[in-house]
Amino acid sequence: MAKAKVVIVGGGFAGVFAAKELRRKIGDEADIELINKDNYFVFQPLLPEVAGGGINSSDAITSLRLLLKKVQVRLAEVIKIDFDNKVLTVLQGTRRMPVEISYDHLVLAMGQSADLSRFPGLTEHALTMKYMGDAFTLRNHVIRCLEHADVAQVPEIKKRLLTFLVVGGGFSGVETVGEVKHLIDKSLRYFPNISPEEVKVKLIEFADRILLELPESLGVYAQEQLEKHGIEVMTGAGVNSATGNSAELTDGQIIPTKTLVATIGTGPNKLVEKLGLEMQWGKIKVDRCMRVPGKENVWALGDAALIPMNDEPSERHHFAPPTAQFAVREGKQLGANLRRVLKGWELKEFAYVSQGALASLGASKAVAEVNGIKLKGMLAWLLWRSFYLSFLPGFVTKVRVLLNWILHSFVPRNISLIEAPTKPATKYMHFRKGDNVFDRGMIADGFYTVMEGGFELVYEDPETGEKVQRTYGPGEHFGERIILGRAQRTGRVRATENSICLWIARDDFKRFAKGLPMLDEYFQNYIAEKFGPEALAEEDEGSQ
Repeated sequence: MAKAKVVIVGGGFAGVFAAKELRRKIGDEADIELINKDNYFVFQPLLPEVAGGGINSSDAITSLRLLLKKVQVRLAEVIKIDFDNKVLTVLQGTRRMPVEISYDHLVLAMGQSADLSRFPGLTEHALTMKYMGDAFTLRNHVIRCLEHADVAQVPEIKKRLLTFLVVGGGFSGVETVGEVKHLIDKSLRYFPNISPEEVKVKLIEFADRILLELPESLGVYAQEQLEKHGIEVMTGAGVNSATGNSAELTDGQIIPTKTLVATIGTGPNKLVEKLGLEMQWGKIKVDRCMRVPGKENVWALGDAALIPMNDEPSERHHFAPPTAQFAVREGKQLGANLRRVLKGWELKEFAYVSQGALASLGASKAVAEVNGIKLKGMLAWLLWRSFYLSFLPGFVTKVRVLLNWILHSFVPRNISLIEAPTKPATKYMHFRKGDNVFDRGMIADGFYTVMEGGFELVYEDPETGEKVQRTYGPGEHFGERIILGRAQRTGRVRATENSICLWIARDDFKRFAKGLPMLDEYFQNYIAEKFGPEALAEEDEGSQ
């Protein structure tokens, strides 16, 4: 008999541990494939330490191929799922062509996305702490603010540069603000024109106290320690809106700042939103075995799923919380259940009791509750480090992180400003005669204007099926149908001679056209003239 094909979408705690458990339990009895947009696993609890320069970014990630031996890892993006035919459509490779992948069992473990759309200006101006790139960006942003403040001559500008706001008093917000303050304190000796009194670090929490997940006494202790460390904790206030120079709080207060870090605001993964599954609180509803109701052999877990912890859940605390501790156990349980399905055995419901919670406060302080025992101070901090060190995948990673922690206890933190390369919104692209610019079926990546040379478009007339050819010379353009939301190319374009194009990225071009009504109107008329009025009414099934 053919082996069963298990496809896992998502390379976080839940997806990775499900793949590891399944491989460990069934060996080569099934083909296991994990699909993720990155080729590494991020140990998210260490992101605040990466942002604070406590460890290197490379030490908080592990290659999925090294972590998941004998599991097929595919670097791709899932864009569509056909549950009836058990087929995934992914974008992969340099050509970004859609590829179909069949499955027997599908595991959805994509987590959730940062969603700040409810707060005007936060999406555009706030920094987040969700991915490795976020931590790296925050570290560089803090150092850049110190560099600019050291030479600033206008008091108002210097004040904005030296005011750092972190929104959200949960674990992520508390650990982030503590590490940011520690990074600043360790760095000020190298900035002679900045006095410690000029630096303002604030933690903003809408509830009446921070760390609601912990007992009140530990939350109070955490706030006292943060305040001793020079961090102003503002409870009972949230953020209403933000600009590039300030944040407005719910009490009407406006705080001038160039740094706003949002650890609040989560929403469903964009793919999950389009699947038509039953949702609650932005999560996929599943049963206690983590099966998706109404979908054959489809499972969900981790932050993407709403997993009940009893038979009649009614409150939010009756469901598995979105923590790494639970995601690991969910992954292991799902791996075991998939084995039971393949063996024809009865499934087991997910059941797990939290072993406690820990939060680092920076400056060698932490708070913890372990099996009902409350801990605080340096003892809790040592426990916090030991716990996460034991969780890190791979012996080499454990050694590197431990050495980093020891080293940074005695030497200054690296304050080099390492700028991450960014992709330009526009660029010139050169093509030799005969080169294809794109082929039919490829995902539209941008808009092209011919600067030099010439190009030829070949596509099939949707009514007659005949091939249609068009040519483009200097000053003309192609690829503009993305303004209609068309995701896939309908024809092939190739260079008829050595040529140069000005390329504008898809999303930037759409924003540009939307922001200039005259430009939008021009393209609407152009498309109607070139392709016929029916082109404007086409429904694009592949639009994103």
